[in-house]
Amino acid sequence: MTKEEILRQEAWNNSIQSFGKSYIFSKRAQFYSNWNRFLAVLGIVVPLTIGATASGYGFNSEILKNTIAISIPLSIIQLIISAFALVNNWNDYLSYSLEAVNDYNALSDSFKKLGKNPPSDYTEFFHQFEILETKMNSRTENDSKYNLKERELRKGMRYSLREFQRQCVGCKETPKSIESTNCDVCGKFSRKLIYKILFHG
Repeated sequence: MTKEEILRQEAWNNSIQSFGKSYIFSKRAQFYSNWNRFLAVLGIVVPLTIGATASGYGFNSEILKNTIAISIPLSIIQLIISAFALVNNWNDYLSYSLEAVNDYNALSDSFKKLGKNPPSDYTEFFHQFEILETKMNSRTENDSKYNLKERELRKGMRYSLREFQRQCVGCKETPKSIESTNCDVCGKFSRKLIYKILFHG
């Protein structure tokens, strides 16, 4: 292979990796957004329901007492989840995830264009590649603060291999779905429903 071909291959590899990282952070952003919406809805619905019940049935009605009895455990759940979200800095994780999705999408597109239509001059080609790789490395260093799990990386790899119709180096197959397999490179990321609800990734 010529040095131009090697660099084009590296550009495609980086495009695939960036696309996978974008998918990982999009799933994280979805997780935190869903929980934020749940907490917001709970914070509005519970007091409004109590107020509407009191207004409609009176302060001494049995229905209001039952409504309050139901609302108390819901409020406790909301407080617990809100405290957990605050301690674990979910808002920061959400902001970073949204930012990372945009950056990795842009990097993936840029590397893809470079791989498809590189400049005819190798020096210019290498210069553009280095600029993109520096941006990618900088973003990857920031990712280390947000604890990407091996399971997430394997899932991101499978998603990007399917999108780019590339063969996995582990199982030697081109993924046709995002379903988990026993492959150590693009599989082994399935989880039980309870873990999907309570934990990102």
